[in-house]
Amino acid sequence: MSETGKKISRYDNVDIDILDGVMTIRIQLDEEVVNVQPSSSGKTLVLATTGGARPVGDRDLKLNLTVYRKPRRD
Repeated sequence: MSETGKKISRYDNVDIDILDGVMTIRIQLDEEVVNVQPSSSGKTLVLATTGGARPVGDRDLKLNLTVYRKPRRD
């Protein structure tokens, strides 16, 4: 959880670093820590997303990323 005790938003769960031309992406996968929400269609549960194409680095590059899973059946 964050320092405030709140779960991490799926939009804040994508951390990107670029060092020496190498992009590293970190995503928290622990669902106890992430505020997992249904996708807009409701077919999947989203753990992390860039929320569309997001600029990366100082070149004309974009990243579009979504990490999701199917709902568990009980």
